[in-house]
Amino acid sequence: MSRYCRALQRRYGHFRACSSASHVQSLLFPTERFTVDQAKAWAERHNWKFGDVDVKEEFIHLRQEDPAGFKRMRTVHLGGSGVQARVGWRKC
Repeated sequence: MSRYCRALQRRYGHFRACSSASHVQSLLFPTERFTVDQAKAWAERHNWKFGDVDVKEEFIHLRQEDPAGFKRMRTVHLGGSGVQARVGWRKC
């Protein structure tokens, strides 16, 4: 535990540390290669959820978590299929 965390613990009696793990906020499917139904089928095959769907000009977004809960995000490629994931680190 860092000095800062120990100081907070002494002052307030408890300290909740943030998780350093990243989480997937949404899956991005290029509209030139996927339809909404194909994106949902891909997500289902790979055990992702597909409740909220946003169709933008270049990508179909399948939201996994609310973006307001993240302090920082970046986009990563998932293999050669063109599917990308927006991953982020949650706010404390």
